[in-house]
Amino acid sequence: MERYLKLFEQIIKKQEKIVGHDIALAQAKKAGLSVSKEGYIVSCAGNPEVVLLRLIKFFTKSGNMSALVECTPLINELLKRYNDNAEESETIEPEKLGK
Repeated sequence: MERYLKLFEQIIKKQEKIVGHDIALAQAKKAGLSVSKEGYIVSCAGNPEVVLLRLIKFFTKSGNMSALVECTPLINELLKRYNDNAEESETIEPEKLGK
């Protein structure tokens, strides 16, 4: 979770440069983040992966594809976790093969 919070802060700061401070914080709030006026994450409501998807939705809603590029570190983190979970679920225990 700590990794997500740091990435969220980085992405929000980059989004501020694109759409402005107030709009970026409003988008983050809609996504489920509580953010201080300075841009630090205070809390994350719910699953950080769902918050990530909401952030991408709000940041790119106006067709701003540069915002999507800025979300790349978060997307990579999400994919890494997904791939790690997929590898774990694909592991077959040898004792279950004969059953």
